[in-house]
Amino acid sequence: MKKALMITSMVLLVLFVASCTTFQLSGIQMNEEMPSYQTVGEFETTVMVNEFLGSSGGSNILNVTATEMDNPIYDAVRREINKYSGDAAVNVTVTYEATFVDMLLNGFTFGLYAPAHAKIKGTVVKYQN
Repeated sequence: MKKALMITSMVLLVLFVASCTTFQLSGIQMNEEMPSYQTVGEFETTVMVNEFLGSSGGSNILNVTATEMDNPIYDAVRREINKYSGDAAVNVTVTYEATFVDMLLNGFTFGLYAPAHAKIKGTVVKYQN
């Protein structure tokens, strides 16, 4: 009986950790004719994501904050552009992940609170006239 409980717990843990990721980001722009620019810096920053009823960095049953992540991500990118005195950011990548602490909080609350982080990487550029 104890062995069956241990195996069931391990299977549930693997399923819990390997769940699907859900994330929404709107307002992405693509330009066919990009003006010439000069790279002025690279950046990597992280934004905290607070979600509920699911797994950290994975799928959520009630993702009430999916549409609320746009502004914090845009603000983080804008701060990096301003820091380098640039005009825009290119090659921006947003990765959705959970830290060990996020998973501990998620486990401690039995999946009610599902914190995670959005890691944002990109290149800041300045347009040339």
